[in-house]
Amino acid sequence: MMDIREILKATAGRLISGSPETRVDPASISIDSRTIGPGQFFIPIKGLNFNGEEFIEAAFKKGAMGTFTTQLSIPGDQRGKVIIRVKDTMVALQRLAHYNRTRFTCPVIGVTGSNGKTTVKDMIAKVLSQKYNVLKNEGTKNNHIGLPLTLLKLNHSHDMCVVEMGTNHRGEIRLLAQIALPTVAVMTNIGPSHLEYLRDLKGVFAAKREILESLGRGSLAVINGDDEYLSTIKSKVFKVMKFGFNDTNDFHASGISVDGTGIGFTLNDSSHFTLNLIGAHNVSNALAAISVAYNFDISYRDTKKALSEYSPSDMRLDAIRVGDVTVIDDAYNSNPSSMRSAIEALADYPAKGRWVVSADMLELGRKEEEFHKAVGEAIARSGFSGLITFGDLSRHTSRRALECGMDKNKIWHCSDRAKIADILKKSMEKGDAVLVKGSRAMKMEEVIENLKVR
Repeated sequence: MMDIREILKATAGRLISGSPETRVDPASISIDSRTIGPGQFFIPIKGLNFNGEEFIEAAFKKGAMGTFTTQLSIPGDQRGKVIIRVKDTMVALQRLAHYNRTRFTCPVIGVTGSNGKTTVKDMIAKVLSQKYNVLKNEGTKNNHIGLPLTLLKLNHSHDMCVVEMGTNHRGEIRLLAQIALPTVAVMTNIGPSHLEYLRDLKGVFAAKREILESLGRGSLAVINGDDEYLSTIKSKVFKVMKFGFNDTNDFHASGISVDGTGIGFTLNDSSHFTLNLIGAHNVSNALAAISVAYNFDISYRDTKKALSEYSPSDMRLDAIRVGDVTVIDDAYNSNPSSMRSAIEALADYPAKGRWVVSADMLELGRKEEEFHKAVGEAIARSGFSGLITFGDLSRHTSRRALECGMDKNKIWHCSDRAKIADILKKSMEKGDAVLVKGSRAMKMEEVIENLKVR
């Protein structure tokens, strides 16, 4: 709990009404007036198409005990309510989250990178939970709103906190790191994501490495030692630990096997691990989690157990049965690196026939056509049973697949998600598998929902 005096100091706010003695549970703070309940504190956020301050009165009617506001006055019945005026409600949320984080000395582990952030974050939390009480951000709440809301839930019961940090602009990781003050930074890889804003791989690296700026003496950076950019990281301030497939890394994997039951690999030539997952690239994700677990005295035995029990988050290479076929749901997002990994995972998947539904990969800047063509080429060379593309950019994918020799009768381009499902229902056979993937804005999960309707 914290009292209003603390909140005023943390946010540089001014108390308009209510008692400074009032106490607030940080974990009860909400930005959603639709779900807020009695006793909760409301922080109205201004978005592109809405202003949360328009819903303060509605929040009060639902029992909210207080709110931030940028206004001189607000409408409605304010009796007994705490009202704090601030310059910017978003900044107030972030400052309050930072203040709450500083109240506790537990390690905070920040995870960033172009691919695998959510998987690595969830793996780390799963492994550390064998010994500690771990707080993590749910799903992909990894931005300037989601991360602060997670940190507001931090309390004395937690031994660890694991947060994912996402970005598509320079300076965003820096902000998140300044809020969270990570003691461990985990960097998965540097790949072609958000190039519309970050320009090139050097720009991506510059944006991601901002997480290191908040590491103090004695902190730890866990990095992919096989990555061209991350492997250059050195420091006299914090410790650097590397993972990857090269045996020069502190934690490396060999003897990788992939079959219908999952993935197996040998750690540092001595200890065998198994993953109940699709895609050999998940070995790298597991190595990141193993590296962190080692530094917090989790035994290999417990780490093996946790990783063998780990299951993927929704829409992340999640194999689900739909009738007589398997749908590999990777609909959450897409970029060239993750698409390549997904294609390799499909190629390794035991199926009678293999299909790809590939939608647009967004925010790739001037090389977007080139990247989409590369996907078409990779699919054509993999010998898959069929390709269905969706979105304007993905026309380049289907055209390139045709140019590379894929049978024109196995290629479709659709402008309707329901049509994609119809084609698959008519064309796929018992025992087939289909990969469904695209950027978040393409909403490819709707294809999967349509597939489930018989």
